[in-house]
Amino acid sequence: MIDKSIFQWPQGRKGAVSITYDDALPCHHQLVAPAWEAVGLRATFYTPIRSTLMEEVEAWRAVATKGHELGNHSLFHPCRKRDLGDPAWLPDHYDLRDYTPERWRDEMRVADFALSLIDGEDKRSFGNTCCNTEIGQGETLTSLDPIIEELFIAGRGAYNKKSVHIGDLNYNALGHCSGDGRSAAELSKEIEQAVATGDWIIYMIHGVGEGTHGLFIDEDEHRQLVHFLGEWQNEIWVAPLREIAQYLKACER
Repeated sequence: MIDKSIFQWPQGRKGAVSITYDDALPCHHQLVAPAWEAVGLRATFYTPIRSTLMEEVEAWRAVATKGHELGNHSLFHPCRKRDLGDPAWLPDHYDLRDYTPERWRDEMRVADFALSLIDGEDKRSFGNTCCNTEIGQGETLTSLDPIIEELFIAGRGAYNKKSVHIGDLNYNALGHCSGDGRSAAELSKEIEQAVATGDWIIYMIHGVGEGTHGLFIDEDEHRQLVHFLGEWQNEIWVAPLREIAQYLKACER
């Protein structure tokens, strides 16, 4: 546990923010990564292997080379399908209700290996698919927390619309907020509130701009968010989820 009475964010900053992007969309390497680089900041991209990732390996390698995190987002993006209303985009055999811990662990290890061939990293964070934190059902219902602890530096877990309190950390299921469909003004206010209490706030975003994903933030609103965090980076630590989790873990030693 971190002793909040002596804890300090790096370089005297007041709080921290991680912006994470799901699903390895083309707009992420074409638009999003360069936008963050232009203001000297970096993000986390949760990249499922069954995506356009495998068609754009060199583009994603360039993203990683510039300091962004390629986070594990599974091989096949499995979710608790029937809990989602049986969406057509998810095949029945990728329903997490039917997964065993062994199957989930094996798929994550293969996904990690594939990502390591792109970025050369052997440590990364995990972005829970569909924000699901359990596999199985009934008597086989199993929390993913112990497997995430075994395999990853940290896990972005349930969508709970809350910032992360430094004195109450569960690295295996970090709560987060959504940036999809929201304005830069709304997000900036939320960030300021989290930083005022010394918290770490994590955002999940899918597409950037209409037509990039069913869930998305408006491109201009995203541009304003990047500008805001770029302007306030001396007060707010903005970094990939892996980097901030590693710092916090080091503070516990």
